[in-house]
Amino acid sequence: MKTTMVGVCLIWAIFAFFFYRGFYLRRARQRDYAEFAIVTFEAVREHFDELKAKRASGIVDKGFKMIDDSAWRETVSTFVTNVVLKSLRAGTRDRIKASQAVSTSFTTFVDHFVKDLATQEAFPESYDLQLLIRSIETETDAVAFFSGEPKYLPGKALVSRLAALVLAIGLFTTGQPTYAAAGVPFTPLDACNALTEVPGFQANASGYSELSDGVYSCATPYKELGTAGLPNNLALYGRGTSTQVTRVKIMLNVNQAAHAAKDTKVLADVCTKMVTNLVGEAPADMAKRVSQGKPFEDAFNGYRVFLNKSVWSTGKGFELNCGIATLDHKE
Repeated sequence: MKTTMVGVCLIWAIFAFFFYRGFYLRRARQRDYAEFAIVTFEAVREHFDELKAKRASGIVDKGFKMIDDSAWRETVSTFVTNVVLKSLRAGTRDRIKASQAVSTSFTTFVDHFVKDLATQEAFPESYDLQLLIRSIETETDAVAFFSGEPKYLPGKALVSRLAALVLAIGLFTTGQPTYAAAGVPFTPLDACNALTEVPGFQANASGYSELSDGVYSCATPYKELGTAGLPNNLALYGRGTSTQVTRVKIMLNVNQAAHAAKDTKVLADVCTKMVTNLVGEAPADMAKRVSQGKPFEDAFNGYRVFLNKSVWSTGKGFELNCGIATLDHKE
């Protein structure tokens, strides 16, 4: 009898522990949601007209029941990381940075709320927090309750790697910048988001992923320079192992030779900024040398900075690659 009672008490103790733990974590998450909602609501209010315009232009009906909303999704990500995140209290930002669960809650909730507000004809006077939470989370999952982790409705949660990447972009721009030590490989988050504050250089949603056997890479979409039939364009590329990036570069594709000199100067400015963002400074004459378009490779603070040129076999253009690499990097 005594053994039975001990067993029952132990079971109840375990049940009570997980129940109150789940209850506490759920309440804590709802407090977070409340803060996220207040900040998001005010941020969207301030930029409501611009967001609606970008939504209208960023969702394209390509016909055949195909909708391309990639531009709109990128706009929302940029808005969340560069406007909403910066408006949160410093302590909240620290918790988002420290916890993958909190970061996922933040990105999932705010991404949904921004998109929902942008669909409104006029900016609403208020919002229903509980309705917003129910629109992304299920309330009936016992496992989720006792674990303290939310169970998101299908299609609502952001992919965790994307959530982390989006948050890293915003968090890197909210405090004092950190730079790689001399000669040390870059982290994928630092490298792939080296120019996140520059329009058009937000990393692709695929993130840092395997390119070939043991070789990983990331990239940004092409940023077109001008409006010619096939304009020159820029993109950032990172390359390395699964955990370290050993080379980051900006590629300028020159399709219009008439604009090569002008666009090479753009490359010079962007590449110099990228190097500065990664290691804290760039060679004093780097922008000038890159703008001349003549290949070079120099040692700098334990790295190699370079500009190389590759003429296409078609004879219809060439590419210039400007970047920074560790001394042991091999293509």
